[in-house]
Amino acid sequence: MTKNTLALSLCGLFLGALPLSAQSTETKTDTIQVKKVYYNGSQKLRTPFITDEKNLHGQTFDATEVLRNNAALALNLKTNAEKMLASGAPLDSNAVSVLHFTVDVKKWTKFTVNAPKIRQFDTYLNGAPQYADAELRLRPGRSTVALLVYSPASARDTMEISLIGKGLTEAKVNSTEKRMFSLDDMAHGKRFYSMSISPSGRYLVTYYTENKRDGQAEWYTVLTDLNTNKTLLNQSSYVHFSWMPRRDVLYSTRNTDKGKQMLTLDPATMQETLLASGLPEGTLTISPNEKFIIVAVNDEGPKPTGALKQLIAPDDRQPGWRGRSSLFLYDIASGTMQRLTYGKEHISLSDITEDGSRILISRYTMNPNRKPFSASDYYEMNLETGKIDTLLTGESWLNSAQYSPDGKQILFTATPAAFNGIGSEVKEGQHPQGFDQRLFLFDIASKKVTPLLRNFNPSVGRVKWNAADGMLYVRCTDGSDETLWRVNPKTGDRFRYNLPVSALQSASIANTKNPRVAFCGQTGTTSRNGYLATLSTATPKCTPFGEVSFEKEFGDVQIASCSPWKFTTSRGDQVEGFYYLPADFDATKKYPMIVYYYGGCVPSTRTLEFHYPLSVMANQGYVVLVLQPSGAIGFGQEFAARHVNTWGQMSANDIIEGTKTFCANNAYVDATKIGCMGASYGGFMTQYLQTQTDIFATGVSHAGISNIASYWGGGYWGYTYGETANYGSYPWSNPELFTKQSALFQADKIKTPLLLIHGTVDTNVPTNESQQLFTALRILGREVAYIQVDGEDHVIQDYFKRAQWQEAIMAWMDKQLKGDDTWWKDLGFE
Repeated sequence: MTKNTLALSLCGLFLGALPLSAQSTETKTDTIQVKKVYYNGSQKLRTPFITDEKNLHGQTFDATEVLRNNAALALNLKTNAEKMLASGAPLDSNAVSVLHFTVDVKKWTKFTVNAPKIRQFDTYLNGAPQYADAELRLRPGRSTVALLVYSPASARDTMEISLIGKGLTEAKVNSTEKRMFSLDDMAHGKRFYSMSISPSGRYLVTYYTENKRDGQAEWYTVLTDLNTNKTLLNQSSYVHFSWMPRRDVLYSTRNTDKGKQMLTLDPATMQETLLASGLPEGTLTISPNEKFIIVAVNDEGPKPTGALKQLIAPDDRQPGWRGRSSLFLYDIASGTMQRLTYGKEHISLSDITEDGSRILISRYTMNPNRKPFSASDYYEMNLETGKIDTLLTGESWLNSAQYSPDGKQILFTATPAAFNGIGSEVKEGQHPQGFDQRLFLFDIASKKVTPLLRNFNPSVGRVKWNAADGMLYVRCTDGSDETLWRVNPKTGDRFRYNLPVSALQSASIANTKNPRVAFCGQTGTTSRNGYLATLSTATPKCTPFGEVSFEKEFGDVQIASCSPWKFTTSRGDQVEGFYYLPADFDATKKYPMIVYYYGGCVPSTRTLEFHYPLSVMANQGYVVLVLQPSGAIGFGQEFAARHVNTWGQMSANDIIEGTKTFCANNAYVDATKIGCMGASYGGFMTQYLQTQTDIFATGVSHAGISNIASYWGGGYWGYTYGETANYGSYPWSNPELFTKQSALFQADKIKTPLLLIHGTVDTNVPTNESQQLFTALRILGREVAYIQVDGEDHVIQDYFKRAQWQEAIMAWMDKQLKGDDTWWKDLGFE
């Protein structure tokens, strides 16, 4: 096992008689001369005053410590206005200097640096120190190699550097072309995290995060006066600020020995004021009139008295499940607190009326004996009299609720199945999909419910009901995009804002007419852009804002193209998607292709930067096709409802037909070299597809489900997700669905080489789902690799493990689709 794979363990790979495409290609050793280097230096040195021959540790003075002391020189390289040093040029003696150069490669490459006329140096690759005499491993794209050189007084060092390795003929040293967007670009640098605008729209808090090469993330909190563009606060940490409901005043909390305090910060004066003290731990919500705070306090619930624990419900194995939340009211003027709710079920605050006289609360219950399992009761509490009005009981499929500005209505986000299906537009025999959200208006006086969005394809996310203009501002999953819409709650009229991002990542809207909005997001070819706009028209003028931008970060980078694509299925309906082509795409060549599809129910969003580096993989010489098959939200109710009780039937057909159609329409795709990959439900889809078709040359399944029944009973959210994926069907009532659609029960049909990857502490999809299929395919003598990612859950979060996980996927694709297994083997895999 190499040093690069400490977090990944290979559980097994059956090789058998591999096809030629999977064999290593023996390549002759190449030598490339580095003709010129950038020269940072030189910094003259002098011998220290030596009072004793040896130090406290019995060591004599080692002049090469200068390399350790000056590592920063190799980490802060500059290429502007510095001289180049040609091969054969002498280096200054009695000095420390840095020689650096770039290397562009189209495929994973390793080589050694040979510098026979430089006596002492340390090597750095992309800012990371390398092991002595180690081979350098370059991912596809551009890398920077630096030599931190110590030339003692007696040295006669000369710039003579060569690179020695296999397959270097296409490598370019110090290329003047724009570099390719790479995994290194995506993994590092500063980017927007979120934005929060003040009620009047004058001030803005912007949060940034920056990924460092040591695996650490730096946080930045910036407060800006947008009227003057003056920075009022710039702190190198995350400060959790929120805006007061009606005033341009920030508040935050801090823990003291006297309990939690709430403090306000006025941007106009930058004065801090103590607002409340002695607050309990919990979620805090300030009333719109700023007279009180509602505190949601969690009660942990009874714990086992010994080593034995009896589960009282299927979900009782989940940490914290026994906890229940209660509500308290903290009066700011008097500093007193009183309990508002008491009981054994979970109580949540949904909203507070604008005048602060009433609160909307919900009581959530879970009961596996009923259908559906969960239900909510909604109550209104008059805070002056304590009177409780019951608004709804036993309602399912509700997600969130908020008061109208006048307090006479309640806006619910819920699935089309809510309120007895009053908003459902699915076909007969279908059940609305659980992740597909719409808007409903509830009149408090009459208790009448009105569906607000008819014939609306996007799925609703966050909603802001703006008191100043009465409009709803709605974030939506809108096909392959994440978009912003304005909806008139009185008429249902709506329109989509035309913004310069297709994937809205964060948006904050002021509480004014024609409100100012601050937002950031991506497209398929850009990222890390922030903007300010006024939402007065459907196409507002958007002004770039923030400390980072795409041009600043990637202005010298070649980006893979990203284009929308759609086709008409044999059923006669339309399936959408998009595809990436390498930045140096040549239509006369043949390219292998990777097909990606959604996991769960949410479609894949068109973005440049993504956990699965699709744009990066395109720049490595692949066509990457992303399909949004039947079952994804954002394309209408009926389309989303196809996810329910099918477990891949229609989705797989769309993927197979779409892949074939794309290949038929684009001659540059090598139809014999197509891979597919996905995670979670997408991982299930990878497995299931191989039981239905032979068009794929390989597949990657991350945290995939091989046995629907065991996942249904074993995953933390298995049986509750079942209310979306297989509503009304259980292993005993519909065994054919649970077995016929499971790859495990059709493992003998799988002939495709598969890579299975799973985090060892995945609670969503237990590792047994990969283990079962791995065991079956090994028994059948099929080509399969199983990699476990130690200590990771459903999503790979750790910086170093994520990098190794991404490399393993890329190396597998190179092995199977390009016939090059050198990267795969270098990772320590068979």
